[in-house]
Amino acid sequence: MRILQIGDTHLGMRAHVTGAPRGQGRNIDHMAAFTTAIGPALQGEVDLVIHTGDLFDRSRPPRAAMLAAANRLVRLARQLPVLVIAGNHDRRGLKQYIPHRLPNLHIVDRPQQLTLGGLRIAAVPFIRRAEDWGRAAAETCRGGVDFLVAHQAFHGSQVPGLTFQVGHQHDTIGEQHLPPGVRWILSGHIHPRQAVRLGPATIVHGGSTERTAFSEAGQCKGSTLWDWGQAKPWRFVNGPTRPMLVVRSPSDLNRVRRGTWVSLPKDAAPSWHQSVLLAGGWIRARSLQAGANTHLVRTPLPMFQ
Repeated sequence: MRILQIGDTHLGMRAHVTGAPRGQGRNIDHMAAFTTAIGPALQGEVDLVIHTGDLFDRSRPPRAAMLAAANRLVRLARQLPVLVIAGNHDRRGLKQYIPHRLPNLHIVDRPQQLTLGGLRIAAVPFIRRAEDWGRAAAETCRGGVDFLVAHQAFHGSQVPGLTFQVGHQHDTIGEQHLPPGVRWILSGHIHPRQAVRLGPATIVHGGSTERTAFSEAGQCKGSTLWDWGQAKPWRFVNGPTRPMLVVRSPSDLNRVRRGTWVSLPKDAAPSWHQSVLLAGGWIRARSLQAGANTHLVRTPLPMFQ
């Protein structure tokens, strides 16, 4: 059984930019990363697609992002089973935005156990308190499952500058919250991809498909491929990402290339802005001086036919 795990696609992300050509921006980047990530499924290389939450960047996604996501998911579901759970950014639920009556398309806004491709799967969307998550997971795993799909931080999960610890954050899951017998957990929520061992379980955070913040500038992004039944059944796959650069000194300006997303200090001299723009870089809004020429990229997204 071959499984494609993706998550934290954050479709519909908006950003104030300067330097980007009209029609280009972070929303286009995230949709392109999503489209690339599902490529193996469209080419018949996997048997099941699982999205581990935060399909959209906002709980009320832009119409263009909603239509484009629905179009791609429906196309996938015509070929193979697709499971999508709600993340914390999808807190209003997904069923109101995505068709969910197709036989192969499973949109999960509430904990649910499913059997797909002969595998028993517990799907538990984001829950704000660890104790509530533990109860929901135990009930959803009743009778035994092959693996659990979640959108949570687990004890030991890491992001730059922080290691999540049970009790330090109210939604961090500890070993005491895990359902008995669960060995594998496919989880979203944590953008740096990583595998975390927690008691008898291994949690595989597939990470986001595209960089969402400058703290992720050095991180590889993409998807996770599973070959169910192998000793180590998963591997990370790299996908396309927008180059990001945090400029702290004039020498950093020499590293700007066309299309690089650049963060400048708040007090950066006008000559720094000019240098980035002449090199074809994009400057994020926070870095811009008052009155700078910016535009909000909200371009209709291309869709499959």
